Amino acid sequence: MFDLTLLAKGGQWVLLDERAGELGAYASQADGLRAAGAYEGFPGDEFRYVLIQEETGEWDEAVIELPRLH
Repeated sequence: MFDLTLLAKGGQWVLLDERAGELGAYASQADGLRAAGAYEGFPGDEFRYVLIQEETGEWDEAVIELPRLH
């Protein structure tokens, strides 16, 4: 169901794809979510579902609408 996971780890936000592994580390959750929206691993999708894990162990989720080409 979730395309990507954004994991808080050691003061950074690590973006993970189950198939491709670690995609990058970001300074903020917002930066990680922007990167998730730009990731081209799921071409053609309208939305990207991101599972978010805080360093406290709490889970959240985000739905990102991908930019559309006109």
